Amino acid sequence: MPHQLASTEETGELGVQYLKRFWSQALAKRNGVFLEPNEKSWRFDNLLLNGLSLPLEETTQYLLSHAPSFAEFEHWVLSKHDGQLDPLQIERLNSLFSGQPYSAALLQRLQALEQADDVLSAEDLAFWDEHGYVILRGAISKEQARATETAVWEALGMNPRDPATWYEKPIGKGIMMDFYHHPTLRANRQSARIHKAFAQLWQTADLWMTTDRTSFNPPETPKLPFQGPRLHWDMSLEPPLRFGTQGLLYLCDTPAEQGAFCCVPGFHRTLPAWLASLPPGTDPRQVNLDAQAVPIAAEAGDLVIWHHALPHGSSPNRGHYPRIVQYLNMYPVEFKENLAWL
Repeated sequence: MPHQLASTEETGELGVQYLKRFWSQALAKRNGVFLEPNEKSWRFDNLLLNGLSLPLEETTQYLLSHAPSFAEFEHWVLSKHDGQLDPLQIERLNSLFSGQPYSAALLQRLQALEQADDVLSAEDLAFWDEHGYVILRGAISKEQARATETAVWEALGMNPRDPATWYEKPIGKGIMMDFYHHPTLRANRQSARIHKAFAQLWQTADLWMTTDRTSFNPPETPKLPFQGPRLHWDMSLEPPLRFGTQGLLYLCDTPAEQGAFCCVPGFHRTLPAWLASLPPGTDPRQVNLDAQAVPIAAEAGDLVIWHHALPHGSSPNRGHYPRIVQYLNMYPVEFKENLAWL
């Protein structure tokens, strides 16, 4: 019998609206009920997960493999926060799900971010407009970057001083780790400098932080050649093409040859015309743009933000040390994504 969908307003012990609806949708899918996504459900799903710092894949896998009761699901959510959710974050989510204005306390928090000193200069913003990416130097401190790098090594069970250990077991999906909830990762997502940089690019401080993977890209060897990902887009190429950002935080010094992030600078300005110029029937994702790609070197604690219309990816690590990064991004409530994938 299909699982009955909960209402958007129904809550449990955590008091988070839409959480029970999300849980019931997942169980309905597990029971073979197909639910056609729409713009509202897509947005609410993303706001809920990002507002509660829950990765989509990890959460979906838990729901589909365990089929928990709602009380068990709430307990699982709480366990990802060391037993306590931020009351203001719950209030913020519930304001959006119910269509109610923010409270004075929430507005005060956002106003403080709006009024904080800019971290991207006029030159940085001009560079962004021209090239489609920007580097925020010192997004977090060197000490914080080292602490996060250490947490990655510990999670992998590898020794940074013993290269033989770097290849003893799989990292995850290629170079991507399912490593999300360590306190140092959370602290990085709460960086005021990072939030301000995204606020300048989006021109609002009312943004939501994603909970993304970390990545470990060791030097390639004959037995372990470069695994990718090569140049790609994480957005639909179906018009209309909309503004969006992506970002990664370098956790160790990363020169160009050390598997640095790479992209095709300026492609965000020419993508629509380029798509229109392709011969009929051409899959734009199969066009090789490697010759135009540029590796972006940076130091531990630096944040690279790029326009999501840039073809981007990792690069072969021909250095002597792994490239270790944390992916993160921010977006506003009004962010729109094309549900049709091209």
